[in-house]
Amino acid sequence: MASEHTRLESLSGQDPPRIGGYVLLGRLGTGAMGRVYLGKSASGRLVAVKTIKSEFAGEADFRTRFAHEVAAAGRVSGVFTAAVVASDPEADIPWLATAYIAAPSLDQLVRVCGPLPVPALRWLAAGCAEALESIHKAGLVHRDLKPSNVLVSADGPRVIDFGVARAAERVTVTATHQAVGTPAYMAPEQARDSRQTVAASDVFALGSTLLFAATGHPPYTGDSVTDILIRLATEPPDLTGLPEEVAELMLDCLERDPVARPTAAALLARVAAQVEKEGEHEFRTAPLPDDALALIEEYRRKWPSAAPTSAVGDATLDSPTAMRDAAVPRPPQPEVRPPGGSKAGTADTVDSASWAGRFGRVTAIAGAVALAAALVVSGIAVGRSFGGPPPGPSDEHPPAGPPRGVPGQDPSQGSSGSPKIELNQPYGDGDTTFVVHGTGLTPGRKVTLRLDGRRTSPVMPVVDFGGSFNYVINQTHEFFAGKIPPGKHQIRVTVPGDRDPLRASFTVNRL
Repeated sequence: MASEHTRLESLSGQDPPRIGGYVLLGRLGTGAMGRVYLGKSASGRLVAVKTIKSEFAGEADFRTRFAHEVAAAGRVSGVFTAAVVASDPEADIPWLATAYIAAPSLDQLVRVCGPLPVPALRWLAAGCAEALESIHKAGLVHRDLKPSNVLVSADGPRVIDFGVARAAERVTVTATHQAVGTPAYMAPEQARDSRQTVAASDVFALGSTLLFAATGHPPYTGDSVTDILIRLATEPPDLTGLPEEVAELMLDCLERDPVARPTAAALLARVAAQVEKEGEHEFRTAPLPDDALALIEEYRRKWPSAAPTSAVGDATLDSPTAMRDAAVPRPPQPEVRPPGGSKAGTADTVDSASWAGRFGRVTAIAGAVALAAALVVSGIAVGRSFGGPPPGPSDEHPPAGPPRGVPGQDPSQGSSGSPKIELNQPYGDGDTTFVVHGTGLTPGRKVTLRLDGRRTSPVMPVVDFGGSFNYVINQTHEFFAGKIPPGKHQIRVTVPGDRDPLRASFTVNRL
């Protein structure tokens, strides 16, 4: 009898029975770009078939970009990647198929079995670095490397979901004005602007992923996406429980300056030298704990889980959202015992405070707010707050009528409470970024913002499924070419379908 980790979700009436030459056996999950199915070829080979959401497929240049990226992904020949075996960019619903790997994700493995020991971390780092090297050699950047995109099998890790993120990037950025990626693992330059994402950004994400594998938590956590982005912009990563033996390797990957990070090839050579020095190459099987090997064997023998594998800090930015105040539980802080036997936090683990000397002092809170605002691209919210409703079937085929809201909630009501707007601060100077935060609004509606009754924003943010939106005033100089002039300024927000305009004010002080 299969355990809770090994269920395959049955196909629904909205799922096709066949895609291309593959009979679909069930649904593996729903991701940022579409649904993923388990398929079977005429010869009996299992594949993972990823379909693309209609909003991507309908964008003017998407199919051309998708075909280009999939062709490049087909040239990736690394052992530690899931090979692309077929695709059809011209289908009504574009799709691609990759080799199916019956293995748990690193996210699942760590959450079920706990953080990995040092030899396993080096083994994992070597496999992932080799995968990134092959991806980068093909001219691709992964753009969303994270624990849920690394599958762990007994013969090595496999990096999945590469080769299509860039094809969808312009659609996502145009529609939501936000970064593409996962906040808890993405590099600072990627959080600021997806167009700055480079191969070195993948190395940062690998460092973040390895830190999760070593400690059970990502380098940056918070109660919302905004909290995480503030910490990413201003604070050192959380190194609690990180074994000293692998600390230097991960810290080099997490350098803020992309130029200072090692390449994937250099990282692989470095790990190989460490493995040789420690004699860890003598392992005949994967250097994983027994319970981890048992979980891997369970996946090899039975169907995979259809339940989402991501948790706090592992949600890709793929829809417009707001900075919500609702608290989200932080991942547990497990007790980590390095090979020396001492507990996390002793001399055998790395203290986060040691990071400060490497990157300088943490900025003051006022600077943190400004930097966080700078991460909100073009005044729109940067991503879904963790714990929000996952994409469902209606995300691919929206029903007619008003947009849906939070499950169990009347869509016309938006989030709980009456419609209102508030500012992150009432006073500032001409360079201050004033963040307008709206709640209790009708999901899916476009918001019109006017400043001082005569200046209208050229960008109209969209209310998210929780009934919220954010907008950063004058970040792109849409209201004033230079600084915001001194005096009291009035903001009026109107949302179609909501009765009355919402108003707030802020004051710019004279210097």
